[in-house]
Amino acid sequence: MLPQNARHLSHPTPTPPPPHRRMTSLKKTALHALHSSRKAVMAEFAGYDMPISYPGMGVLKEHLYTREAAGIFDVSHMGQYEIRGADRERFLEWVTPVDLKRTAVTQGALTMITNAAGGIKDDCIVTKYEDHLFLVLNAGCKDKDMAHLEAMRAEFKGDVAFVPLERSLIALQGPQAAAIVGKYVADIPALDFMYGRQKVDVKGIPVQLTRCGYTGEDGFEIAVADSQAEALTELLLAEGAKLIGLGARDSLRLEAGLNLYGHELTEETTPVAARFMWSISKRRMEEGGFIGYEPIKHAKENASAVPQLRVGILSSGPVARENTPIELDGKVVGRLTSGCPSPCLKKNVGLGYVDRALAKKGTAVELVVRGKRVKAEVATPPFVPAHYYRKP
Repeated sequence: MLPQNARHLSHPTPTPPPPHRRMTSLKKTALHALHSSRKAVMAEFAGYDMPISYPGMGVLKEHLYTREAAGIFDVSHMGQYEIRGADRERFLEWVTPVDLKRTAVTQGALTMITNAAGGIKDDCIVTKYEDHLFLVLNAGCKDKDMAHLEAMRAEFKGDVAFVPLERSLIALQGPQAAAIVGKYVADIPALDFMYGRQKVDVKGIPVQLTRCGYTGEDGFEIAVADSQAEALTELLLAEGAKLIGLGARDSLRLEAGLNLYGHELTEETTPVAARFMWSISKRRMEEGGFIGYEPIKHAKENASAVPQLRVGILSSGPVARENTPIELDGKVVGRLTSGCPSPCLKKNVGLGYVDRALAKKGTAVELVVRGKRVKAEVATPPFVPAHYYRKP
């Protein structure tokens, strides 16, 4: 998950804001000094001064290093919260369509905060623990999300409390991630994709570990106290992982066909149009009881209510970015919501929405890039195979 104002990250070399702006008005993560010491290209990102790329590698090499080895991403700008109280599960099943009855203790789920019209206020990850739920929100949406959740709590009849967690979040992603973590944490092969561990010791550093990420690779999101974030990062660097900026994080998630809030997902987008219905269980669709259920049910059962669907787009030549028109026979039939060159495929990849009748793999379309028509075709994401870990 990347925040709503991440549009510039589809470009390989965003222009950093003036230094005085970064110093005076932007928030900093606990790893900011480390990024600065490594002379990272910094830019505004969801109100934070964040690393986009690092010298000596750049977006392309950082992308490929994550696919081939292991990359370290500072995602501490994202929101981390505990939801406590006797009625926490009932509350979350009202404000999201998550199915906590079929979610095991220590298991996480990707879900969404829905509005009354069936649109998506944000996508989020919730992990179920014995005495609380752990919620991770997009950086660009966390303030509006929590305002919404507080408003819903005021209407809710039950015992619910939100506890914000002021700590860092580091994502270690790539085929070598498990081997690196396995040097310090016992029995990593027993930790399946989307499962977490609360109290883990990494060479004397207490962390919370979840096997997930936003690249399509195996990996972990590691929550750690701000005071120990740099020590943990240095430990991972010593094991051969490299710091990766948010520019490569965007191209990695696009190759993996993963949605980005503010692009593929919005308040006006239903999970039916976004092809996000896989995240809503059969029980939740049968029983309902969550905000936006009736409009989502109507959209699922009536094709005419969803005239366009999210698709992947492959093309060559000029790179098509967000808002590029998609045409067929000179008529606009859709629009890209994200796009970038694929370092792995040596083609251009994108996500977008097209008329329902054209949302089939192999459909030939055209992209209008800076006034030039570029041949393209509809594809089914992911564009590169996912390597999420599943226990044998």
